[in-house]
Formats: sequence, structure tokens, C-alpha cells
Amino acid sequence: MSYTETEDKKSERILSVDVMRGFALICMVMVHFMVYLGDAAAVDTWPYFFLNHVLGDWGAACFLMMMGMSQVLSAQKHVGEDNRLIFRRTLIRGGFIFLVGVFMLALSWGPGKIWQWDILTLMGFATVMLFFCRFLSSWSILAIVVSLIVCTPLLRMGIDFNAVWGGNFVNAPVISRYLPGILLDPAKEYEVVWGAKEIIQGFLFTGEFPVIPWIIFPPLGFVLGRRIASQRMRQDLQFLVIIGSLLVLLGLGWAYAAIGRPQSSIIIDYIVPLSFYPDSFTMICYQLGVALIVFSGLFFYYDVCKPDKQKLSFIVRIYNRISRSSLTFYFLHYLLIGWPLVLIYLLTGKYYKYALLGAIPALLCGFAAVILLVLLLVFWGKHKDRYSLEWFLAAITKRFASP
Repeated sequence: MSYTETEDKKSERILSVDVMRGFALICMVMVHFMVYLGDAAAVDTWPYFFLNHVLGDWGAACFLMMMGMSQVLSAQKHVGEDNRLIFRRTLIRGGFIFLVGVFMLALSWGPGKIWQWDILTLMGFATVMLFFCRFLSSWSILAIVVSLIVCTPLLRMGIDFNAVWGGNFVNAPVISRYLPGILLDPAKEYEVVWGAKEIIQGFLFTGEFPVIPWIIFPPLGFVLGRRIASQRMRQDLQFLVIIGSLLVLLGLGWAYAAIGRPQSSIIIDYIVPLSFYPDSFTMICYQLGVALIVFSGLFFYYDVCKPDKQKLSFIVRIYNRISRSSLTFYFLHYLLIGWPLVLIYLLTGKYYKYALLGAIPALLCGFAAVILLVLLLVFWGKHKDRYSLEWFLAAITKRFASP
């Protein structure tokens, strides 16, 4: 099955993809403001736990899955083009996103943190990888995805995660009062080491968003995008909800069964506590399940029932605006966190990362940042998004990869 097989080269946008991507991006902004600005007291509060774990733990997976879908849907506009031209365009796009990710980390946290491996560097790599998925059948892609999920604990054997994540893992606050040992966090943030071996190992396995296992989500979205493009997604929804529910039950059930097991087991075992850094096997199952359930519900409402697009709610229009400028939105929100911390440091001599605000003030700052970014995007839109990151990418692509 080829995603180029479609009746309409320029089909309308899939509203559920924009809604889910926009929602995931807003969640990321709220999570990052809470995490990076919240102090030690904020960590042990329900707002912090809700944002960082209830929303944050699956939001990134949804964002990556939407990226895979978008690759398929946008490719419908280029049916019949030469594969060499498509590959050149893919290299430009992937390289641009990768470099934007590195540049963003340098501007936000300093040049010493560029090998932290944020989600944008992963997306740049995944963009190029997805080009080759177009030559594979959907079943082959799913087989590769399942194999990577199953093999992730095995591939991580022998890698010292404790060396770059601050030592032993600790119980996540709040939930540990009720289910101690079910959810673990690293003791400290990722430690960047400027050595060739450490940089490559971070990119592949130990960074914040390493290739293994996070690369599984874009190809899954790619397969779902094919189903959408061939107008078969509607008949899959019930099956996807069932599979998603089973994965959620498997992830949470095995995490509960693993309470009391050694903390190091999250790296190399299967029946283990939940962990986001690194992504444990149970967390992967949970993330996949939630992503499938949420997207199925959104697709049914927005693209099967098809509400009148002239009567879409205000928040949905915001999601659409954010989705269309997702790279600019994500890039700028990191600067809104990093630069004030630097300014405060210059004024006081103290760097308040992870120690600036209580839970509620950090939450309000995140909300204010979302409003500011949306207003900027609206203003940019009135000027045809000129000089946004999407504008630069389109200009470079037109210059070097035009038909």
C-alpha cells in the first residue's frame, strides 16, 4: 500500500491532526514552564504532577505520532515527483529541524547543552528516516516498530544510564504517597559530556529524546497517515481503541506488578515501574495506548462526524494556528524560559533553573506564555508568517529543491 495512491492530490487538512498537535504543544509549554521554573516545593504538588506526568508523559508521543501522519498527508501534494527531488527536499527539512533543535538548546541553556538531545533533533532525524518508509509496506513498518519496542530493553544492556542521569532513580513525588515505586524519575537532569562516544550514545540511547526507543512513534503515525489518506481510517477506529486500551492496561498493570523491583530494572527489563527518562517498557506501552485512544476519539469527532468548520470553537482555531506554526511555537517557548533565567542571573548572580517559583506562579507563567505565543502567531499570520521558521524552511526548500 502506497501513500501516493490517493484520489485527490490536495485533500483538505485533517482537523484531528491539527487539534492533537496543537493540544500537545500547549501541554509541552505548560509542562516545561512548570518543570524548569518550579522550585522544590512545587515538585511535590498536584499541579506539577498533573502537568509533568499525567499530560507530559504521553504528550511527546502524540506529537511525534502527528509528525509521522503529517509526512504522509503533505506528500499527497507531491504525487508523481521524482524520488531524488523528494529526498533532497526531505534532507533539507530534516537537516533544518535538526539544526533548529541544536540552535534552540544553545540559545536557551548555553552552547554546552547542545548535545542534550531535545525532541527537535530527534524529529530532524526521523524526518529523513520516514522517507525510506514510503518504500515499505505498512505491515513491514509495524513489524519494525514492534521489534524495536520489544528489543529496546535488550539494546540498552551494558549502558550506564546512572552516569548521565545523576545516579539512582527516585520515586516521583505525589503519586509515591499512594503507590510508592510505581513511577520513577532520574535523580538529576541529563549531564552533557563532550566526547564523541558520549555524544553518539546520548543521541542513540541516553539523551532526553534518544533514537531508541522514541523513533517508534513517527513510523506508527506514518502507517496511520496512510490509512487516513486511503480513506480507511474510519473503519479502524474501534480496533485502535481496543488495542490502545489493552496497551494502557498492560503498561499500568505491569508497572503495578513491578512495585518493589530494583530501580535499575527500568532500563533492561519488561515488568518494570513507569519511567519517562529513560522511557521504560511499561511507559512505552502506556504512551502508545493513550496516543491511539486520544487520536481515535479526535478523528471520530472532527473528521468522521465533521462539525461545521464555520462554527469551530475558539480553542480549535487556536490549535490550528499553533499546528501550522508548530516549529516556531516550540522554538520560542524555550527562549521564554531560558532568557529570563539568564537575565535574573545577571541581576542577582543566582541561576534559578528548577528553583524560581512555586507551583501556582509557574502554572500562571506557562499560561501567560501560551497566550503571548498565540498572539505572536496571529500577528505573524497577518503578515503571511514572514521570517518565521516555517517561512525560512519554505524559502530554503524552494531555492534548493524546486521541481
